[in-house]
Parts: sequence; structure tokens; C-alpha cells
Amino acid sequence: MAQSQLATQSFVEVLAPKLDLNDQIAKTIDIEEFFRSCFITTDRASECFRWLDELRLLKQCGRIIGPRDVGKSRASLHYRDEDKKRVSYVKAWSASSSKRLFSQILKDINHAAPTGKRQDLRPRLAGSLELFGLEIVIIDNAENLQKEAFLDLKQLFEESNIPIVLVGGKELDDILQDCDLLTVFPTLYEFERLEYEDFKKTLSTIELDILSLREASNLAEGTIFDILALSTSARMGLLVKILTKAVLHSLKNGFSRVDESILEKIASRYGRKYVPLENKKRNE
Repeated sequence: MAQSQLATQSFVEVLAPKLDLNDQIAKTIDIEEFFRSCFITTDRASECFRWLDELRLLKQCGRIIGPRDVGKSRASLHYRDEDKKRVSYVKAWSASSSKRLFSQILKDINHAAPTGKRQDLRPRLAGSLELFGLEIVIIDNAENLQKEAFLDLKQLFEESNIPIVLVGGKELDDILQDCDLLTVFPTLYEFERLEYEDFKKTLSTIELDILSLREASNLAEGTIFDILALSTSARMGLLVKILTKAVLHSLKNGFSRVDESILEKIASRYGRKYVPLENKKRNE
């Protein structure tokens, strides 16, 4: 009935597309914000959380190793956010020294004196972790640490008995092996891409709880599922980026769901190297 009334009023009919576009933009912004700020629980992440709980209980150091864009950082950060008083999380930047790292951790636990000389920061941190109620320290992008930082972390654990978990890619294990420190962080959690059923369940959760579009996109079924599985290799980071863009373009083109052809076009171009036109013609 509402559509019929709008069709008889030319003035409203002209304005409707503009209003619809604003609604579409607002919807896309909401989805982008949700993806950015909220954590999507997967079976893989839940398993990792149980592993971290065990390390806290046993007071053992460990490492989380996996490829890029599988959700290691988001999971680690979420674990800290769920228990900020007892979990410290920091991210190591390029060629990070002991001084910089320990200063970051002291700031993260709200220590009143987070800066100083390298030789002062480690004993200060070692004496503060248990005093401040910390039960575990998670260091993301740990492959960025300098060798001296790994050696100082070994000593920090020996002095404080607070478990330290390093998060990174395969290169992190290579660095630790070269430094003869693998046995210092002996327990390994392999944070790989999502398993088949976990991926399907995650897509269903995203469609129902995050996208909530007027029409069903059926992300976990048929050709759309195949496109997402192939283009993301079941990696959460890529999935979020591709879906966000596909939703934006689908809504802008008047669809009330994720359009299959639009998704396929975006997915086929995402993360691909530039190939000059003459090279494309040569390969045709």
C-alpha cells in the first residue's frame, strides 16, 4: 500500500532515491563500525581462549603462530578486553627494543613511572606485574622485537613468574629458534584459518547479527559461499574487508542483499597485483 501511494505523488517519488541512498550509507557505516569495534566469536578463537586460560593456570609461556589475516590480533585483543585487570596486551612495532616494549607494558598496566633507562624498566616491571594483579602478558607482532628484547623477556618471566605469550607469523618461530629461545616459549597454539563448519557458522552469524539486510544473502550457501571461501581462504581479516565493500556496492546499486555478481567482482580484484594492460592482452 505504501509503495502505491508513493507512486502517485511525483514530488515524493523524486525524493525517495535520495532518502534511500542516505539510508544505505548509514547502514553501511553501521556495518563498518560493527566490524571494526566488535568481536565475532569463532570456534577457533574460543579454542585459543581456553588455551590462554590454561597457560595462566600453569604459569607457562607460549606463542600463537599463524598466517596473516586469520584473526590472531583481534582474538588476542578481545581476550585482554574481557579481563583488563589481569591481562596485559601490547603490540610491538618495527625493531622494537626492550626499553620501548617494557615502557609499553608499564603504560598498559597504568604504572605511574612507565619510562626510564632499560636497566631500570625490567626490574620495575617484574616487581609490578604480580603486585598489579596481572596473570598473563600478550605481545602481538612479536617478530618485530629485537634480539635483546627476547632475552630480556626470558629474564622478565624468570623474575616475575608471570606467563608471557608471543603472537606472530612463522618468522617469529624462526627468530626464536635462531636465538635458541623456543624452549623459553614452549607451548604452541597454531592459529590457522577457519575450519569448514566454523566458516559456515561464522558467515551465518555475520548475516543474521551484523548485516541484517532486508533480503537474505545466503552467505553460507551455494555460489556466494564458494566465492567467499575461495577469495578469503577462510581468513577472518579478508572476509570482513571483502564483505564490507560488497555490502556498500550492493546497497548503492539498489539491492537489499549482498549481490552475487558484485561480490564476485570485488572478490576477484581484492589483494591482487596490478597487471599492465599490455601484459593482459599478451596472455589472452
